Amino acid sequence: MTMEYDNFFHYSSRLLMAEVLGDVYVEMSKLESAKSRFMFTRDLLHKHKMLIPTLDIDIEYDHPIMSTSLRQNGNVLFNAKFYAEAAKIYTKSLTGSHPSTEYYALALANRSAAYFHMGKYELCLKDVRFAMCSNYPSKLAYKLYERAGHAERKLDLVERAKESYAMCLTRLDEAEMSAENKRKFRAAVEIAVSECEELLTAERKRTTKTHRAEHLVGGRNENIPALSAFVELKMSEDMGRGVYATRDINPGDVVAIDEPYIGGPIRDVCHYNGCLKLEIAPFCCPKCLLVYYCNKDCMDKDYKDGHHLECPIIYFIQSTPGNPRMNELAMKWFLIDYLKMGLKKYCLIVDNFSESKIDPMTRGFDEIGQYKSDNFLTAYSLDNSENKMSIEVLFFFNCIAVDMLHYLILSGFKIPNLYMASVGASLVHILTVLDLNCRKLNINAPSVSFRRDHQLTLTSALTLYPTISLFNHSCDPNIKRSGEISDRIRVMKAIQPIPKGTQLCCTYGIIFTRHDKESRQKLCNDRFYFKCYCQPCIKNWPTFNSITYHLYALNILNPSMADIVSSECLKFLEFTKSVDSKDHCQHLIYLYSFIKLLYTNVKRPFGLYEECLEMISNAHSLSTNAISVCEHP
Repeated sequence: MTMEYDNFFHYSSRLLMAEVLGDVYVEMSKLESAKSRFMFTRDLLHKHKMLIPTLDIDIEYDHPIMSTSLRQNGNVLFNAKFYAEAAKIYTKSLTGSHPSTEYYALALANRSAAYFHMGKYELCLKDVRFAMCSNYPSKLAYKLYERAGHAERKLDLVERAKESYAMCLTRLDEAEMSAENKRKFRAAVEIAVSECEELLTAERKRTTKTHRAEHLVGGRNENIPALSAFVELKMSEDMGRGVYATRDINPGDVVAIDEPYIGGPIRDVCHYNGCLKLEIAPFCCPKCLLVYYCNKDCMDKDYKDGHHLECPIIYFIQSTPGNPRMNELAMKWFLIDYLKMGLKKYCLIVDNFSESKIDPMTRGFDEIGQYKSDNFLTAYSLDNSENKMSIEVLFFFNCIAVDMLHYLILSGFKIPNLYMASVGASLVHILTVLDLNCRKLNINAPSVSFRRDHQLTLTSALTLYPTISLFNHSCDPNIKRSGEISDRIRVMKAIQPIPKGTQLCCTYGIIFTRHDKESRQKLCNDRFYFKCYCQPCIKNWPTFNSITYHLYALNILNPSMADIVSSECLKFLEFTKSVDSKDHCQHLIYLYSFIKLLYTNVKRPFGLYEECLEMISNAHSLSTNAISVCEHP
């Protein structure tokens, strides 16, 4: 478990060398409140001089003459069309160069040109964006925007290409060229703009015919608006609070449409919490150069939402042990709510929460009985692992929170001593909420394809969805994320029949077809601190490679349906041979009917059932339906 965190022994090794680590764990285990544990840890790190004294970073930069010489050497290779070699030389020119200098910006721009000719359009765009944010000469800026437009067209980002060309024409007035050359250049770019508009018109005609709105089956739930009206919360002895069907739910039915309370990018995702759009080569913050945005509007909004406080310390947050992206998300969460509430109100709310005894069944509901994902206490009151962690892990999280708060104070953020313990304890709590819940939902995190001709299934963001967090885990999930989600909204659909009274469960990335029972139970215990009681675990179902496909081995639950089931299984086998996986989404009605037939009449596990289930899951993830929340299906 500890090895899942970066540099887990960063703090404990220093204390071990000082021969005090054992005493630290003993003393900390005696402390009963989160505030006392945080202040104990803070005093300890101060005492042993384990906190950095300043945010200043001493970095020696190469001399401009060397950088310029390397760039000129790269230009020679570029002009000879040795683009890969030129890119390497431009990279050397950048190494150690100060990002605020003109020669740094020129090397970036030149490398972007090399990448473009190499066909590496994403890398080209990234360098262009960095150069735009740096000290690139205004008289040459039109070149960057033209190149951005060309690269975006190659990546099928036509709307963005049109915007880049428009900016190119605006900046052309600053160019140092003859009036005739400007006229020719302008004419060529205007042709490119017209071609973009034609492509966009054709795209609009094509997409307006294919989009279909998603609706919560039965409409909104009265008390939990992001859930279907056909479900309710109930308690169970083995699994605690969970979501249960109040009516039969069919495969394909939408059971949840949720938005994240907080989210942070892993890859090229807009950093603004109100967007989180996945982009190729987004704009970077011109000050820290470490967070990215899809446009300047999102950059400005995020700056007001807290990045102006986060920006000076983001490098240190990302360098802190643990999970750097989770640490960054925790700081972002705190700053957003601090700015909304003010320090006094924020501390009052978190202190009241920590001191109150809350009914597990109503945890997260507001004073009028509503469970809403945009409510601070709903997110803050999610399950966390703090009371189940070993003392070593708990101490580690407290150290991370101490470091994070220390960076904030060094940057000029004022926290009166009266509120220090409350803020620190809240940061620990936020870290543990994210650690547990982002792990649970990471398997369903947003993913998207940049191009129509290939899919990306890589996680793009860490996101906290309070309502979806209500779903418990099963190694045989009956609901799963649907849609190629390129924004903040997440849709959960049924992938199996869910009879009335059955619990709705997603997966935390642990599936019986891929993991044996022993490894599943270990993962559930080590990562999520619970024992799984799903049917595959109770009955020790075999993994996929050991499940029979043979029709003679069918265990028919209803003998009168034997002939029909056998006949439909033969048809399904033919279907699997004749239909490509990318086309499964066009055959969902058939897949739903087949899995409903097997669900009612065949004892699991059975190979064709599991294969059909996989097809439905994949088809849902390939769908590109528009999303809307309606009161009626």
